[in-house]
Amino acid sequence: MAALLVGLGIMSVMLSMALPAWRQAAQREREAELIFRGEQYARAIMLYQRQSPGAFPPDLDTLIEGRFLRRAYRDPMTEDGVFRLIPQSELPTVGGAAAGGGMAAGPERTSTAGAAPTGTDEAPDGPGGVEGGIAGVASRSTQPSIAVYNGRARYDQWLFLVGDPAAAPAAAPSR
Repeated sequence: MAALLVGLGIMSVMLSMALPAWRQAAQREREAELIFRGEQYARAIMLYQRQSPGAFPPDLDTLIEGRFLRRAYRDPMTEDGVFRLIPQSELPTVGGAAAGGGMAAGPERTSTAGAAPTGTDEAPDGPGGVEGGIAGVASRSTQPSIAVYNGRARYDQWLFLVGDPAAAPAAAPSR
């Protein structure tokens, strides 16, 4: 009986040591998934622009129906899974803010894919759309990240924009 208790005690200590490593591994996996999904959105917008030069898609449904995007992806860093859409009208502001350390305040729209329709998401160009079209996406999570993406260490600062030359490098782990 004593050997069993000692064995259980040792196993519980080992598991308590392994839990943080598992948690970090799961977070790194979600970060890799966020990068993949964000880059898929940016790629879909780029493909849309190849077909309609100078235009930005009005909503995510346009990207899906036009077969530029396979499906609406969920944000793996938030519980509701809804990405923040970055409107084309904020591109100059976003570019300056990216260098300055944060997003500028401005109108935000979120994807309505998979969510119950509400009257507040109505935009001039349809449900779930943004004025001027969608230029990219970002996570709505303000949590600090393990990895650094484009020099940013918080998920809401990881911007996945169409034609963003800084989006090419993969995430590098922070030290």
